[in-house]
Amino acid sequence: MKPTKKKYAIAIASIAAALVLSGCSGAATSDGQAAGGESGGAEGNDAVAAAQARVAEFTAEQPPIEIAPLPGEVEAGLTYGFITCPLPVCRTLTDASVEAAEAIGWETRQVETQMTPEDYVASWDQLLQDPPDVIAYIPFAPDSLIETQLIKASELGIPVVSIAPAGDRPDKEGPVFASYNGYPEFFQSASLMADLIVADGGTGADTVFVWDPALAAIWQPIKDGFDEHIQAAGPAAKVLEVSSQGIGTAVPGQIVSYLQANPDVKYVALALADLSIGVPEALQQAGLLDNVKITSRAPQAGNLANVQAGLEWTTVGEEMGSNGWRVIDGLARLTLGETPNDEWFEPAGWAQIFTKDNVTQTNEPPSTPGSPEAFLAAWGVE
Repeated sequence: MKPTKKKYAIAIASIAAALVLSGCSGAATSDGQAAGGESGGAEGNDAVAAAQARVAEFTAEQPPIEIAPLPGEVEAGLTYGFITCPLPVCRTLTDASVEAAEAIGWETRQVETQMTPEDYVASWDQLLQDPPDVIAYIPFAPDSLIETQLIKASELGIPVVSIAPAGDRPDKEGPVFASYNGYPEFFQSASLMADLIVADGGTGADTVFVWDPALAAIWQPIKDGFDEHIQAAGPAAKVLEVSSQGIGTAVPGQIVSYLQANPDVKYVALALADLSIGVPEALQQAGLLDNVKITSRAPQAGNLANVQAGLEWTTVGEEMGSNGWRVIDGLARLTLGETPNDEWFEPAGWAQIFTKDNVTQTNEPPSTPGSPEAFLAAWGVE
C-alpha cells in the first residue's frame, strides 16, 4: 500500500518565505545580477582586476559542502519518480539522484523524454499514470506546457522539484518547490567562463560564445552570466548558434568553419561542455587548435582529460552529481514539512575552475568535495 500524501499537502501548503541569496565579490544574486559593482559593471582595469580575483578564488581548491541535518526521520519505501533526458549532462544528474534515493530508502521510477514538446508532455502523463510519492524533473520546455500535469501533482499533494529549470524558477508555495542546477548556478559558472577570458586579457571582440538558441529557455541564465561579465570589460562576444542535436557530429565542423571565417577569434566559450565532443580533434585536423583557447562549463570526464592534455584550456565544474543528491535532500525536507531556505531552495552551490595545473582525475566528472558524505550524515544514514 502506498503511504498517504495528505500530510505532505498540509505541510507544503504552509511553505512561504522570501528568497535571499547573499554573495561576495562578483557572486551571483538571486536575480542573476553580479553582487559587488566591480565585476558587474566596472570598465577597463577595474573589470580585469575583478575577473582576476574571481579566477584566483575559484581556481583554488574549494572547501567541502555542508548540509544541515534533516528535521526528522524520512519515511522509507516512498517512490521517487523523475523525468530525465538522453544527454550525458542529464544522466549525470539523475543517475546520482537514483543513488541518493536508494541510500535514503526510496524506490525509483524513471521516464526519459526525447526532448520534443509532444514526448515531454507524454512523459509526464506516463509518470502520473501511477503517481509516485515525490517527483523531480529535467524540463525540456517552460512549465506552461505541463501546467495540467503540475496541477494534478499539486492536487495529489506530491512534492515536486526541478533540475535545470527551463526559465521557470521555483516558488516556495509550489507547485514546484525548489530547483537544482538552476539559475544561480548556471549564472555563476558562465560568469566564471567570462572572467577567465577577461583575466587572460581577452574581450568579447576576440571571443565566440557557442550555444543552442532552441534551448534558450533552459540556457538563458548561462548567456546572461557570460554576457554580463564579458561586457564588464568591453564589447559583447560574438555568438555561434548550433543545435545540441549535432553534438559530436555537426557541431565540430561548424566551429571549425566559424574560426576559419573569423581568424580574429582567440577564445571559444561553450555554453555546455558536451558541445566540445569532437571539437579539439576537428580543430587539430584543421590546424587551428593552437590558435584558440576553449573554455566550457559543466564538464564531463572527457573535458577534464582534454584540459589536462592541453586540448582544452579550462572548464568550470558545477555540482553535477552532487545536485542529484540535493534533489533527494530537498524532497526529503518537503515530505517532513520543512520550510525551504536559501541553503536548499535554489542553491548556487559549489564551483571550481579547472586548469591543466589543478586537474587531478580524469576518469569521471568532477566530484563535489564533501559529497555524498555530507548528505549521508545529514540524513543519519551510515
